[in-house]
Amino acid sequence: MGLSNAYEIKTPLITLKITIEEVKKLHIHEEIIPEILDWLVEKIKKDKFFKDPIIVDEKTLVVLDGMHRVAATEKLGFPYIPVCLVDYDNPNIKLGSWCRIIKKGPGNFDNILEIIKSLGFSLQEVQKDEIFDLLKERKAISIATYGEKYISIIYPEKDIKKIYDLIKKIEEKLKEEGYEIGYVTEDEALSMASKKEVIASLITPTVTKQEVREVALRGEVFTHKTTRHVIPARPLNINIPLNWLTGEIPLEEARKKLVDLLSNKKIKRLPPGTVLDRKYEEELYVFE
Repeated sequence: MGLSNAYEIKTPLITLKITIEEVKKLHIHEEIIPEILDWLVEKIKKDKFFKDPIIVDEKTLVVLDGMHRVAATEKLGFPYIPVCLVDYDNPNIKLGSWCRIIKKGPGNFDNILEIIKSLGFSLQEVQKDEIFDLLKERKAISIATYGEKYISIIYPEKDIKKIYDLIKKIEEKLKEEGYEIGYVTEDEALSMASKKEVIASLITPTVTKQEVREVALRGEVFTHKTTRHVIPARPLNINIPLNWLTGEIPLEEARKKLVDLLSNKKIKRLPPGTVLDRKYEEELYVFE
């Protein structure tokens, strides 16, 4: 793709290339939640423009962030979508996991372990310094923790997609039993469990970039809240008119219009930790 067809921002840690891509060429890697999708379709229709580009691996067109916006675009019948292309192999793009916290419910940590055991998993107490190695080596599908206790949840499965399917099974059973589940980073989950602010935390394995690409390219999806991509910079507020995405104008023309539009805007650079509609861990490049 020629540079004239993308608006480029060279940030200190990563280059962002904003353009328009064909929806059918993209590969999502996480499942779509119908409630989020329906809400987003209505929001896009109400906004009358496409606010923020989705983040996409330039090499493979695997979507790293923005699965529901891809699905919403499809549901609206648009063939095109604004994307921010990045080099996924750039070491400054980090991958973490979303750990499950059990916030409220009818029982305690021991009850949680009983429920997990009833699903056919083996449990084994482990030391805190072992947990990330066990998860990385796929020797545990998750680690349940509360206070100073760390319990390895074991099942003979090494495939990361299937491991997350098993985590989803645990999650659904806990919800069925009346427990409320939340999603936080690894550090937050460990801290909340050790301070006994939650009934339990389930520490989950981190997927590798190669695994993300492999699963997406074979047309499969991980369960919701599997990957937590930390991208060092993100563009916001590009505000692309929806009629540029409907196919009424050719793709090349839509791309040129996007470059012209963004070239005439100012960019405000905001530091990591900025709170807008949510807290952003990354540096923001906000178009004004």
